[in-house]
Amino acid sequence: MARPFLGGTSAGVVSVDAAKTMAKSDTGKTFMVTDTGSAGYAITLPTPANAGVGICYKFINNCTAGATLSNSGGEDVVISDGQSDLMVVHYVDHDSDVTDDDAADSIAFDHTSVKGDYIELFTDGTTWFAYASSGVDGGILVAT
Repeated sequence: MARPFLGGTSAGVVSVDAAKTMAKSDTGKTFMVTDTGSAGYAITLPTPANAGVGICYKFINNCTAGATLSNSGGEDVVISDGQSDLMVVHYVDHDSDVTDDDAADSIAFDHTSVKGDYIELFTDGTTWFAYASSGVDGGILVAT
């Protein structure tokens, strides 16, 4: 189902360029991620228990075409709820390499991530499930 348009902009698409704490009310939205600052930042998820069953978010790298998310190492965008081992991650990179981690702490866009790379998250109220794809090797980072 399409989201309604409010004020001339889709209410379901949000730009993010700095630290953000996600809320239940953000469920179902798509977040267009950029990093124009001089450092990376964190996107903080609610814990699965606080989020509840069915909460989902999608993050898409929206950097300039032909560029990377950031010019410098360490300027990554990290997505986490601050807990350990409560995220199940599966992602594919540009060489069709599949990475699986059933006890991850966080997932991130590496500074080398390119436009269109994405991370989708869903919770069943107990665990965060993350699915991602990157157009470059190492464009998605997983911390355990």
